Amino acid sequence: MPFDPATFLSDPTIARIADVIHAIDIEDGADEVKRKGQRRAAVLMPLVMRERDWHVILTQRPMHMPRHPGQVSFPGGRVEPGENTLDAALRETHEEVGLNDREIHIIGRLDSFNAVSDFRVTPYVGLIDPSAQTVADPSEVADIFEVPLPFFMTAQNHVRRDMTFGGEPHTFFDMPYTDERGTFRNVWGMTSMMIFRLYQKLHPERFDRNDFPPSFFSL
Repeated sequence: MPFDPATFLSDPTIARIADVIHAIDIEDGADEVKRKGQRRAAVLMPLVMRERDWHVILTQRPMHMPRHPGQVSFPGGRVEPGENTLDAALRETHEEVGLNDREIHIIGRLDSFNAVSDFRVTPYVGLIDPSAQTVADPSEVADIFEVPLPFFMTAQNHVRRDMTFGGEPHTFFDMPYTDERGTFRNVWGMTSMMIFRLYQKLHPERFDRNDFPPSFFSL
């Protein structure tokens, strides 16, 4: 049976997320490069319903990868010639975890931002067909796993780290997670910050700009 996203669009959690994130189409150039040498990239934050809770699908990079080996990531990558950012997010998701665009329903996007790795990243949020089967590309993905969305949306599970690099103060959040089998993974870096940005949009009343350095709000 074809995936019918209408089943889930009225879900209170999804309706609330769709209300606080950006529309799919980009009309203000937010995804365009902002500095010399920068390249465009896109990722997908895949959400899937499992029993009673929404889960976030994540990947773990192989240890042989030249960049960020072993890091937890969303499927995604650079924008190729002739693509827009949504095209890239969907293509990379298919290549990395085997989900095709008929199994994904995009509901919107988070703020584009400048990654430390000289990419201008645009994150899309999509609903995944619960019956879809993920298949990892072993050259890019060592493991595919899921984390309940309520875990990420709970402040007690965010571990703040303040540091200085490039002469400026920066704030990051780790989200260490241990699953039911006892497998530990630390969701950190760019991935955890995209999740945190979603949390921030859903709970703006919990934030005081004075608690964070200016770099935290730089896009």
